[in-house]
Amino acid sequence: KEILLLLVADMKAEYIPPREDVIMQNESPDEVYIIVSGEVEMIECEMENEQVVWTFKSGDMLGEVGAFCCRPQSYTYRTKTLSQLLKIRTTSLIEAMKTRQEDNIIMIKNFLQHHKKLRDLKLGDLFHEVGAENGDPNMSVNLLTVASTGNAT
Repeated sequence: KEILLLLVADMKAEYIPPREDVIMQNESPDEVYIIVSGEVEMIECEMENEQVVWTFKSGDMLGEVGAFCCRPQSYTYRTKTLSQLLKIRTTSLIEAMKTRQEDNIIMIKNFLQHHKKLRDLKLGDLFHEVGAENGDPNMSVNLLTVASTGNAT
């Protein structure tokens, strides 16, 4: 409950009209968003060509790749309909995760499960490549352990 109280205290609600970019491709966002209502499209932008890859709905989250992986977003996220989003600063999320080890592990596992569902090949390839280099098929589990403990030694 403690982590939820910390997160709720730092969240802000926003209503965003249709066809507004929430996060741009290659941007390192400062916030993570949770969709309360509406729909947000995940769009792959190449040159002048845009392709909708996924549509997020109520309860889904965006911007977490920047928060957990410290890397720019692979896609643009644009509202499809009027959407209410809860946003929390990445720094607040990371600080809240540091308060309890058990909650940190659960959040990282949920993040990985979320990306399995989306089939985020870039994240999957990262884990696959690292595991393949070392001949360790369980490398993603090892990376999860390091991420959840914050200890790489």
